[in-house]
Amino acid sequence: MATAAAEPKNSRLDLRMTSDQKRQIERAARLNGVTVSQWSLAHLIASAREDILESSQIMLEESVFDEFLQLLQGDPTPRFDEFAEGSTRWER
Repeated sequence: MATAAAEPKNSRLDLRMTSDQKRQIERAARLNGVTVSQWSLAHLIASAREDILESSQIMLEESVFDEFLQLLQGDPTPRFDEFAEGSTRWER
């Protein structure tokens, strides 16, 4: 798999912001010794990955997870048996 540095950068993202917001971003980039683009991209990608991860996982407390496991290990409900036999309301 190619790394991000090896991939051509052929897309742009333009942002509108206040002058104060821009100054803060420029300062943060300077403090980290990187360009505004490098700083912005690193933080946007990190935030995007976190949002994607959060939206694709379900976190349960231990007691709730234990209850969930018990339900999975129990006998199927009659409605599931009906579904598995192919006699659902959609097939009638």
